Amino acid sequence: MADTRASTFCFSIIIILSSELIYLGTVKLGSCETQNFSCIPMERKALLNFKEGLTDPSGRLSSWRDRDCCSWAGVRCSELGHVTKLELSNPYSSNPDVVDATAYALGGELHPSLLDLKYLNYLDLSMNDFGGVPIPNFIGSLETLRYLNLSGASFGGSLPSFLGNLTSLRYLDLNSCFGDSNKNHLHWLSTLFHLKHLNLGSVDLSMTSTYWLEAVNMLPSLEELYLPACGLSIFPSSFPLVNLSSLLVLDLSNNGFNSSIPSWLFNISSLEYLDLNSNDLTGEIPDGFAYMHFLCGLSRCNNCSLESLDLGYNKLSGFLPDSLRGLRNLKNLLLEGNYFLGSIPESISNLSSLEFLDLSGNGMKGTIPRSLGQLSSLVSLDVILNQWEGVITEAHFSNLTSLKELSVSSNFSNITLTFNVSSNWIPPFKLNFIEISSCEVGPEFPAWLRNQNELQYVAMWNAGIKGSIPEWFWKLDLVLEMLDLRFNQITGTVPNSIKFMPQGQLFLYQNHFMGPLPVLSSNVSVLYLGHNMFSGPIPHDIGEKMPMLTDVDFSFNSLNGSLPSSIGNLSSLINFVVSDSQLTGKIPDIWNNTPYLSIVDMSNNSLYGSIPDSFGSLTALKFLRLSRNNLSGEILPTLQNCTSIENLDVGDNRFLGDIPTWIGETMPSLLTWQKTICQERFLGALAI
Repeated sequence: MADTRASTFCFSIIIILSSELIYLGTVKLGSCETQNFSCIPMERKALLNFKEGLTDPSGRLSSWRDRDCCSWAGVRCSELGHVTKLELSNPYSSNPDVVDATAYALGGELHPSLLDLKYLNYLDLSMNDFGGVPIPNFIGSLETLRYLNLSGASFGGSLPSFLGNLTSLRYLDLNSCFGDSNKNHLHWLSTLFHLKHLNLGSVDLSMTSTYWLEAVNMLPSLEELYLPACGLSIFPSSFPLVNLSSLLVLDLSNNGFNSSIPSWLFNISSLEYLDLNSNDLTGEIPDGFAYMHFLCGLSRCNNCSLESLDLGYNKLSGFLPDSLRGLRNLKNLLLEGNYFLGSIPESISNLSSLEFLDLSGNGMKGTIPRSLGQLSSLVSLDVILNQWEGVITEAHFSNLTSLKELSVSSNFSNITLTFNVSSNWIPPFKLNFIEISSCEVGPEFPAWLRNQNELQYVAMWNAGIKGSIPEWFWKLDLVLEMLDLRFNQITGTVPNSIKFMPQGQLFLYQNHFMGPLPVLSSNVSVLYLGHNMFSGPIPHDIGEKMPMLTDVDFSFNSLNGSLPSSIGNLSSLINFVVSDSQLTGKIPDIWNNTPYLSIVDMSNNSLYGSIPDSFGSLTALKFLRLSRNNLSGEILPTLQNCTSIENLDVGDNRFLGDIPTWIGETMPSLLTWQKTICQERFLGALAI
């Protein structure tokens, strides 16, 4: 009897629902819990009409033809078969492996058939390309929306006030959504009482500079507010009543406020993330930070909420306040690019949760405190471009077990910071990034790198290193993004076996390396080997073995032989410098396949013959230096195509004839930059 009643009840429910759904998928009468509804036919038709208005060059919507629209790409339905979610963002927009993400962007026209999706609460069209058309009016009638993301979708016009009709919205992201419109206002925000996330990044809000704070202050549920690069310009110094008690994230970076940090910020008790980067803020870090409800400081609280504080690239000055010690939950402290003075407070060790500390590019000086070594959670330490002095020892790193990135530097011309660690020291960390520049690390290559087998970026330039690089370093079998050992006195040869990541870079400039030029991984893009003692010819197959090269500098070595024709295979080449060596032979006529070449310096060699015709194809060329060779003939008219040239030096050769009059006529940048052509061994005058 109980089973009969249950079956009758389930059947009654199904009959009632069928009048609403019209079409039902599989229904298993024996159990109400196993019903599986397909989409509503009217909503399927609405989606097809919506698709008809779109352009879809990559076929992302190719599945939009089957009977069950709930199974279509980007479509989500409720248990009753209603379309509730359209997730149609460009999935390749942030994929570094995709060369042209725009090839996967939807475009065309947004069809108002979306209004037939009465249960739609989620719409994501971000990172597509709608060609600068305004956001269509019907979007303001999708009153069930709780989530709307149109960021980076290339709409035009201004912020539409009809967005204020979407009173159910919890999430609104219009970051980088619009073009150049500056006729935007924020009065429509006042009706979005439930909004938790608002991102208007890069939308021109310059017309709202006098009231933007008042507008967002009317959103009591707001948890995340992103207004970077909005041209706000005015950062109110006072505000009577801050009504943002739920705010967790505040990003006001890149607005150019040119003011001090206002006191009303200290009343936002819930903040976890504060970004005021790049705003021309002045003055000192205010004492008010010590009294903020979300800081411990002098308030003696034990539950600080702030986790990230970014005040980088401003004009803040003075000493770092000791009150920062109260930020016990702080993970990111980013103060780079300011004018801070003095040293790092000893109390820095109180920031036991700190993961990222960036003090680079300030005027700080003095010693680096040993208390830094107690920050066991620290992942990245960057204190370069300051004026540190004293000695760094093992104690500075004693408990940095989480450290992955280390950047330290002092004065370039007057080194005042020394690394003094035992040759037997085994660091407690495994770095993947190290930059120690303009510090006394040598004279020997640092032995404590022996166990650092996870390194990807190694920069130890102007570090007083002498002698050869030990064999154990090459046997670490690193795969490097960067190896930078410039301005040392390192000797020995460079092995061909060094492994590099794609776009890898090698800087060995100004050392005492000798032997043949290395032929390295095909991944290398930058190869700076100038000012060494390399000898022999440039490898004849360099263009085949290292085809990704963009920047080459072999200057001031003892190279001989001729320029190999395989250089013509370097289709991405931008800078090619082989000056001040002993190269001979003719300049090969192989430059038609190097369209991006900007700098060519072959000066002070023993090259002979004429300037090759294919130099005329180098329309991006800015600097051409062929002086102090044995070149002859005439300056060919094909160089007239090189209209971007700023510096042309072909003096001290054996050219004949007058200086061509077209030089002054076709090279306007040459005249603008007041560059001159060495006129020795020419007849005639430079026409201007």
